[in-house]
Amino acid sequence: MEGLIKKFNDTHPNIEVRAQAQPWATTWQQLPALVASGRAPDVAVINEDQITGFVARGAVSPLTPAELSGAGISKTRFFGPLFATADYKGQSYGVPISSVAYVMFYNKDLMKKIGLDPAKPPRTRAEFLRAAQLCTVDKSGKNSTQAGFDPKNLDTWGVSLYNNWVGSRAAYAAILQNGGALTDKNQNAAFNSPQAVSAVQFLVDLVQKQHVARPNSTEEAELAAFSQGKVCMFPSGQWYLDRFETQKMNFGVTFLPRIGGNVRDAAWGGSSHLTLLKQRPGYSADKRRAALEFIAWLSQPAQNLTWTATGSLPTQAAVASNAQFAKAPISGIFDRLNSVYATSGYPWVGQVMGPFDAAWEAAYLGKKTVSQALNDGVSEANKQIEQARKNFQ
Repeated sequence: MEGLIKKFNDTHPNIEVRAQAQPWATTWQQLPALVASGRAPDVAVINEDQITGFVARGAVSPLTPAELSGAGISKTRFFGPLFATADYKGQSYGVPISSVAYVMFYNKDLMKKIGLDPAKPPRTRAEFLRAAQLCTVDKSGKNSTQAGFDPKNLDTWGVSLYNNWVGSRAAYAAILQNGGALTDKNQNAAFNSPQAVSAVQFLVDLVQKQHVARPNSTEEAELAAFSQGKVCMFPSGQWYLDRFETQKMNFGVTFLPRIGGNVRDAAWGGSSHLTLLKQRPGYSADKRRAALEFIAWLSQPAQNLTWTATGSLPTQAAVASNAQFAKAPISGIFDRLNSVYATSGYPWVGQVMGPFDAAWEAAYLGKKTVSQALNDGVSEANKQIEQARKNFQ
C-alpha cells in the first residue's frame, strides 16, 4: 500500500495522500469519535462486517451516482455482490479494494486415486458427496460405500468440517445456495427457515450419517490433516493458499460446490472498501474531489492487480482474466467470483453471526438437532438485535 500511495503521489502532483496504518480494532474504536469531533480522515478503509454499522450510525458519507460517474468509477466493472457489500438502503457507501473468499482446497492425488478427474472437481451436491464417500477409506482399504467399512478406523477422510467461525461459513454458503438467508426483509435473524434447516442438515449428516467428515474437530486439526494428505477436501479461507504452495502439495482450488442446494452458486467472502467519512461543516469540496480521485485511481484494474500480490482476490473481471493467473491454483474459483457474498447489509452483523456460529457448533457437535440449534440461534440473535436497534435510532 505504501508503494501504491507513493506512485499515486508521484503521478498526481496536485494531490498528496498521507496514510496511517493501524490495527482494525483501533480504527473501529476511534472512527465514531473522530467523525463526531470533525477530525475524521478524508478516506478510510472499512471491512465488510463493520461498514453497514458505521453507515447506519451516520459516520460514512454516501457516494452519489454523479460523484461515482464523475470520478470514472463504474459499478459494473466490479463483481456485483462485492460492490453491493457497501450498499445500504439504495445508496453506495464504498468502493471495494480487497477481497477474500471461502474456497475448497482438494488433494489431487487422492482424487485421482479414487478414479475422479482432478481437473474436474465437484460442482454439485451429488458430485461432492460421491467424492467424499469414495475418499473416506478405512485402514483395510474399504471406502464408505463398501460393505465392511469401519468408520471408527479410518485412514483418510473425505471432507473437513470444524466448529469455529470459519467452519460455520460452510453452513452460511449452504443456506444461500438453497435460497435461504441469515436475515429477513426487516433485518431480523431468519436462519431457521426450511431452506436453512435443509442445507445445514446435509452438512451435519456428513458427520453423523455418512461418516465422511470427522466429528468434534477444529480448524487446526483439519488443516494439519489436509497438509498430511489425510483429507481429500478442505473448505476454508483462500488465505491458506501460500501455506499449501510452500509445502509443495499437489492440490487444487475450486469454488465451494452446491452443497446446500441448487438454487444458486454461493460462497462467503470478506472485503475491504474505500469510504469517504462524514466531515465537519464547511469541509472543502476540493478535498472531497481529490479523495474521490484517489479512490478511483486505487480501484483501477492496474492497481488492483498489484494488490492481489498480497493474497487478495481480484475485485473485477478484468483483473481475474489477467494472464498472470493462467496457471495459478486460485484461478479455479475465478469463474464464480460473482457469487461471493459477504455478511453485510444490516448494522448488527455481530449480533447475527455470533449466535449463528454458536448454532452451527451445537449442530455440528451433535449437542442439538439442526432445527433446535438454528431456532435457538435465531432467538438469541433477535434478542441481541432488539438491544442493538437502540444504537441506530
